[in-house]
Amino acid sequence: MAVLIIAGLDTGGGAGLKADIETVSALGEHPLPVLTAITYQNPSEVRGYHTLPPEVVGEGIRAVKGAFEVKAVKIGMLGSGEVARVVREETEGLTRVFDPVIASSTGRKLIDDAESLKTLIPGSIVTPNVPEAEALTGIEIRSVEDMKESARVLVEELGAEGAVVKGGHLDLTDVLHWRGKFYEFQGEKAEGFTHGTGCAFSSALATFLAKGLELPKAVERAKRFVENSIRFSKAESKAVNPLWELERDAYRWRVREELEKAVEELVTFGERLNPHVPEVGTNFALATPFREVFAVKGRIVRYGQTIKPVGPVELNASDHLRRALLKMREFYPEIKAVLNLRYSEELIEKAEELGLVVSFYDRREEPEEVKRSERGTMEWGIETAVKRAGKRPDVVYHLGDWGKEPMVLVFGRDAGEVVERVRKLLG
Repeated sequence: MAVLIIAGLDTGGGAGLKADIETVSALGEHPLPVLTAITYQNPSEVRGYHTLPPEVVGEGIRAVKGAFEVKAVKIGMLGSGEVARVVREETEGLTRVFDPVIASSTGRKLIDDAESLKTLIPGSIVTPNVPEAEALTGIEIRSVEDMKESARVLVEELGAEGAVVKGGHLDLTDVLHWRGKFYEFQGEKAEGFTHGTGCAFSSALATFLAKGLELPKAVERAKRFVENSIRFSKAESKAVNPLWELERDAYRWRVREELEKAVEELVTFGERLNPHVPEVGTNFALATPFREVFAVKGRIVRYGQTIKPVGPVELNASDHLRRALLKMREFYPEIKAVLNLRYSEELIEKAEELGLVVSFYDRREEPEEVKRSERGTMEWGIETAVKRAGKRPDVVYHLGDWGKEPMVLVFGRDAGEVVERVRKLLG
């Protein structure tokens, strides 16, 4: 099925047509992109934009309408009132999702005539954020009830088929008004970059409608899609990642395979590694670029004179190593792997002889508020060790505390580097 996309180009590669195309493609449908404007922007600022001539935009829409069965259309940045007029005329009668782009998040205007956007509201499903809803309806929004009132005005007074007022600027709740009823969609806090959320949401909504979903269900699905696009966003673009599911699954497969091979090699160290396995067992963790960490379920334990993994490599199989690795990656994103060993002075001396950067933290120095929360101990320890080293540590150790076994953590840029470091440490 085809989804027509009418929007501007973000030269920073975060929002606009790029996010729209990725969203429709990721959801399994065919995007038909028609360009309306080119912005001059990067992740920090919008410096300006150039709007295409209205006749160029119109010809683009007519070209694809005549060759494809368009199931839905998403309308984003238009740039000018003249383009808005042409788009309204050429999309009449189509299932139309309208994201009324007025200004960038930094306040830069992205249309010469904001009032012209109101002409596209009748018959459309409108998806404004709070500032856009305020501009279109004149209602000051400070609560969910205010959101409902603005959605009502968009539908009952301005003629929208449905209105989704997005509450990301308020409390993460989205409000839909459709066929005389209000629906609330509670949001989940998602850590990550948010540039492009409006584009991804409206494109996902148009795609789910093209698939035949009723509007409330389509809104729910689009909202969850965007939340994950934020969670799996990437630092390079500083924007949402609509390809999150495809990339996440690919990285999961690669990381699992890499760690399985590394564990197999580690097991060959057998009798040499056995004395260095802690009482609680050894584990080996490897991270994907999306803050997911694989490890050995049940850990690697002593088995007679050798060692043996208790279970398979699985996602989130080690909470302690996961937290240690993710904290280290906050300082040094190139670090992707870590393995724990039993502490010994000989092991630390050998690491220093090899030229590895060694640091430590003392659990007796742990602040009481961190100690009471328990789950913050590992994060505090890694941060303390990083600051103490003043550079990227390869090995971090602590001498334990009451009921806590002393431990050594060996970090590396990949699983192979950790295996090689353990090999050298064993002599």
